[in-house]
Amino acid sequence: MTTDQTSYVAMSRSAHYFDIMRTTIFTFAAIAAMIHLGPDGFSLALAMLVVATTAYGVLAGGVALDDLANLRDGMDEDMAVSAYGKGLAARNIPTLKMISSVLLGLVGLAELLAILT
Repeated sequence: MTTDQTSYVAMSRSAHYFDIMRTTIFTFAAIAAMIHLGPDGFSLALAMLVVATTAYGVLAGGVALDDLANLRDGMDEDMAVSAYGKGLAARNIPTLKMISSVLLGLVGLAELLAILT
């Protein structure tokens, strides 16, 4: 890949990750509103929506971050010495992946517990 292609793909995957996280957080917020404002009692559909949202955020977000790590590892010399390349190389993507996965899992667990109680 050329430097321009690598830069474009890396910025696109970063944007995809942010879009995935925004969608997941907004969906969690909508589910929380349904839990708070809806009738009391267990709802299997709502519980499955929480599980699906959590899985979507963790899996799709993880794939986007894995792609960024692969792009970072495959940069050519021109890209690696650029400011964007240095910034991409400095990101601790595995830690970001772990933190976002754990936080999404905790939000999903909290919403499941709210549905069950």
